[in-house]
Amino acid sequence: MITIKHDGCIFCVGCSSVCPKNAIEAVGTRMEHYPERCIDCGLCAKVCPANVITLHKGVKDVSQLKTQNPELETQR
Repeated sequence: MITIKHDGCIFCVGCSSVCPKNAIEAVGTRMEHYPERCIDCGLCAKVCPANVITLHKGVKDVSQLKTQNPELETQR
């Protein structure tokens, strides 16, 4: 699972372009992540020029992510 720090995103859509499972899509003026599609490959984080995508390897559930990282702001 990934998190996207939306306030730093430059909306280049590079992450969406490289995602093999279409787990990131442009919705309006922000990038939305769909964790149920994510395979934790990390390609999106590697290509992000703004460095606002964080990969949380092995985390598939938002509640699990919040439990492990309560300081994180998640989008879903």
